[in-house]
Amino acid sequence: MVRRNHAWDERDALPAAVQRAAYGPSGKGGCLKAAQHQLVGDTAPPDYHAFNQLTGTALDASRHAPEVRRAFRGWHACMAKEGFDYPDPLTAAGSRRWNTTAPTPAERHTARADVTCQQAAQLVTVWAAAETRIQRQLIRHNAARLHEAKARKDRWLAAAYRVLNRAGS
Repeated sequence: MVRRNHAWDERDALPAAVQRAAYGPSGKGGCLKAAQHQLVGDTAPPDYHAFNQLTGTALDASRHAPEVRRAFRGWHACMAKEGFDYPDPLTAAGSRRWNTTAPTPAERHTARADVTCQQAAQLVTVWAAAETRIQRQLIRHNAARLHEAKARKDRWLAAAYRVLNRAGS
């Protein structure tokens, strides 16, 4: 991820004329489009949206599963005993209070309570089981879409391997 972000930063730092030549005025043409066409022809690019959408759907649905809601209530009750009033761990983790340059004593205290309460409520185990169940359902219901996404990715990877193998020869 760091290398990819660095590559995007380098791309953004290119002079405007070089960016237009490499990526076209829209950012999706130029030499990049010509190279992609040479590599994979008319094969559509990998459908990362299919995976990301289903992952988000599974996470959202699992948060609302009855067993996860019960675990959240157990976690919330435990946290209340420690003096905290967060409705769920995501809210606690996303609190603006923690936007500091270094962890504060209050943040450390909250984190210790969070871990203790997650363990007491078996939150990770319950949530993982619910999300796994929902993911499997989504996979079954979206099998054709996921197979097509995989096939497109495989075609793009095969093209990349062909180029790398030629370059290594």
